Amino acid sequence: MESTKLHADKILVAYFIQKGKETSGSKKIAEQVVAALKEKGHDSTEYAITPVETYPEDKATFETVTKLEKENRTRPAIVDKVGKMQDYKYVVVVAPNWYDDVPMAVYTFFDEYDFTGKRVVPVINHDGTGHDKVRESIRHFLPHTWVTDGVGINAASDDEAAVAEAIEQLFMPSTSKF
Repeated sequence: MESTKLHADKILVAYFIQKGKETSGSKKIAEQVVAALKEKGHDSTEYAITPVETYPEDKATFETVTKLEKENRTRPAIVDKVGKMQDYKYVVVVAPNWYDDVPMAVYTFFDEYDFTGKRVVPVINHDGTGHDKVRESIRHFLPHTWVTDGVGINAASDDEAAVAEAIEQLFMPSTSKF
């Protein structure tokens, strides 16, 4: 049974947060995912995908910098490493939708580890725009990984149904060839 197997495999809940920020929509959603997993009897580990550099506070400058990162496919260095990533079979990635993609630091995270054979559930924090383009970008980037449909969540609301849907995607029977 998948649930029993999942209980034995480790679950990583990785979320994006800007350096110098104590909270973010993605962190809030990640905490909801961790709490919901715990309620179902599953342990998980949280990991903050945090760029080494601080982004500008000014909105216009912030947008210029982050759009350039995307255009140039820049890989900003991130602060910490995940210990024993090979032990995690299931990874929930919580990140904001920046210009129909995740922040480039999330790709740094993907670059640093082998995701082959892992199940990745993208949970995209958005302000009303969809997550389909973001999911497809992740699928394209991780071709040997089962990237589920994921969910889009507006962090301004407590969307328990979307969190539950993301968790269900961890438990669904594998139809992936990876």
